[in-house]
Amino acid sequence: MDMNLVTIAKYSDSIEAERSKSYLEEAGFAVYLVNERFSSNFPSMAGSMYQMELKVPKESEEAAKALLTALDDANATNAILQAEAALLEGHFLLTSGKHSDRYIEKIRVLQNPKATHALCALLSKRLAKFDFDTVIGPAYGGIVLAYEVASILGKNFIFCQRKDGQMSFRSGFDLRKVQKAVLIEDILSTGGSISEVLKSLQDERIETVAIGLLVDRSGGKLDFGIPIEALLSIEVPLWEPDSCNLCREGIPLTRPGSSDKPL
Repeated sequence: MDMNLVTIAKYSDSIEAERSKSYLEEAGFAVYLVNERFSSNFPSMAGSMYQMELKVPKESEEAAKALLTALDDANATNAILQAEAALLEGHFLLTSGKHSDRYIEKIRVLQNPKATHALCALLSKRLAKFDFDTVIGPAYGGIVLAYEVASILGKNFIFCQRKDGQMSFRSGFDLRKVQKAVLIEDILSTGGSISEVLKSLQDERIETVAIGLLVDRSGGKLDFGIPIEALLSIEVPLWEPDSCNLCREGIPLTRPGSSDKPL
């Protein structure tokens, strides 16, 4: 075996090891699993001394680690959302006016401080590599998340809210202290709200260095010209009201976040 290989992860579970190996191979990496046969044949003897080691060429180390981090974050985020019954299926009217067959009810996560902290801790690890002084969250869903991330990372915190149809900052905040910011949002669907906040920051001459998300519903298709760190990326179909498959099937429409009653 090429001696230029480096270990990027260790596993005691063969299923988890194979899953990570396949994930990296599908992304085009050359991946090698060491101690795989021994651990499979003698699981009771393997223990920590004979853990399966996932190895890649040295030049691929950072990129492969980043992909594994994304995979681990996605699995953890999905597990938390499921545990809080936040992954809903049906016929939903989104704030953008579009329709969807899936909805993530982040309120069910936010009502559990432990679950919220766990997600914000994951997001904080992803954002720690950026140089910034303030964490910003738009009302309402982003406020709790941004505050928790700011607390974990030891940064300042401010929020913005819609006033007279436009995103703006409360007059009490001292924006002179804000030079570089990270924007935190719960769910990204069409990107309308994030674009509004980015423009407000630009108008205040505040540099936005990154966007942190719990879930990117666009599947990574939206680009704001700055790095996006999403714990979970999924592609969810969206329909305009006049071309919605669910409307044609006569499935009752629900407006989540309000009364949750059919319209």
